[in-house]
Amino acid sequence: MKNWKVEVFYKTNVPDTIGHGIVEDISDLGIHGVESVRTAAVYWIEGDLDSQTVDRIGSELLADPITQNYTFDNVNDYKSDWTVEVQFKPGVTDAVGDSTVKGIKDLGISGVNVVRTGQKFWLHGNLNSEIIQTIAQRLLMNDVIQTYTYQAPQQL
Repeated sequence: MKNWKVEVFYKTNVPDTIGHGIVEDISDLGIHGVESVRTAAVYWIEGDLDSQTVDRIGSELLADPITQNYTFDNVNDYKSDWTVEVQFKPGVTDAVGDSTVKGIKDLGISGVNVVRTGQKFWLHGNLNSEIIQTIAQRLLMNDVIQTYTYQAPQQL
């Protein structure tokens, strides 16, 4: 049994319209200094799978090959950016996760127990942990059903 983390994100030549909208929403909050936001859908897949099978799930089910890339375990981190991950609290129904399990089974793949979903955001700009927490709590998540974690940029 292994837990896999798959991130699906837009290719660099494809505009991240969700990220652009978040930048505008952050500005509407009166917070300045955020230059860009990139987004990803995150899938935590629990099951008895090998890396080739996870790669197949990413390519055939989770990512649109024209506009998106995906990575697993080898996570796509922009080291110079703040990262925020949002996921459902335990016990909250994850309809997308449930339908992903069905989609995996429809591919003829067995051994998947649970899929949980969430979002990942990379925020670039002049930020600190207090601003990141404000953005996460006011824009990126719903405190009733979701939780979040964040990480500061790594020193290069």
